[in-house]
Amino acid sequence: MDSLDGLRGFAALIVVFSHTSNQGTFFLPFLNLTGIGKSGVFLFFLLSSFLLTLPLLRKGKDIFTFPVMSHYWQRRFFRIYPLYTLYLLLGVVSTWILVTFIGKSGRGIPFELTWFEFLKHLALLEGKGVGWSIAVEFKFYFILPILVLVVVYARELGTTVLVSLFSILMVASQIISPQSEAIANDARLLPYMPVFIIGIFIAVLHEHINKSKPNHKVMMTLKWLGFVGVVGIVIMTPIIFSMLTGDDIPKNYFHKQFIIYSIFWSFIILSAVNIDGIIQKLFSIKILRFYGTLSFSLYLFHPVYISLLMRLNLNSYLTAWLVLIASTITAYISFNLLEGPISRFKINSNTNLTQLKRVFKLTK
Repeated sequence: MDSLDGLRGFAALIVVFSHTSNQGTFFLPFLNLTGIGKSGVFLFFLLSSFLLTLPLLRKGKDIFTFPVMSHYWQRRFFRIYPLYTLYLLLGVVSTWILVTFIGKSGRGIPFELTWFEFLKHLALLEGKGVGWSIAVEFKFYFILPILVLVVVYARELGTTVLVSLFSILMVASQIISPQSEAIANDARLLPYMPVFIIGIFIAVLHEHINKSKPNHKVMMTLKWLGFVGVVGIVIMTPIIFSMLTGDDIPKNYFHKQFIIYSIFWSFIILSAVNIDGIIQKLFSIKILRFYGTLSFSLYLFHPVYISLLMRLNLNSYLTAWLVLIASTITAYISFNLLEGPISRFKINSNTNLTQLKRVFKLTK
């Protein structure tokens, strides 16, 4: 789905634009996008939930068969852990170098990290920097197959039962871990469950739409809901909301609004994948799809360049553009040398060294 690749790229750019704005560096005069980073992260969560649910739904009651689970877990592991491990090792090694040879403690690239903290990050118990969202998302992978299997059985009992199931899940999520009590950059899964639940719901809805051959009225509704989503996300941008209300709101004003963010982004996703219109065309443009391909690496490495370039005291606009350029180059190299090759690797009974080399294009 080209438009969803573009949406993923857009999510990554939202985070970059927000983090550079947070440091007082802007890509254009007055383009202050402080505080929108969480919106991009929630979109990442929603896209993951939506896209991973679809193939599992199609497996039906065969979700927990060995071939399905083997494919699912290998794809998830090789997509995240190799690059994430190297990213964390960079923190450990840079921390040791700065302490041992320069005498600077409390610093590291991308952040200070001890070996014990390294292991805790691998175990998804901590998440420094942008690592908190990696911990959240990977924990979700463990429960997604269970949730989808429950949905498969509920779907057989009718629409009322299915809608009731999602309603119960949403209510339960707010009873157990209300969004109003969420902690910033929390590495726990529970606070963000509403986002993932809504992602599963729109995957079920999307599949139903495609199977039922909806009429013109349904398609027009999806089209206009997409525009509602765009307007809603724009209004939730702190600088825009401040202009509309006349109040100077803090940058974290909407950071706990997981549910409303998810609803607006869901409208956009459903419109982008079902309606051949402006929204679909916008998020299908090549530059956004390009960044969608590089999104994980871009997300991980852009804080490194923000930290390094801010120390040079350059022109604020130049700093923002250099962050984007350097992060893009690093992400491109990372994807082509590591992410892409490893994501194609699959372990099975016939896996051998020759196959591994072929994945990395070292042999024909």
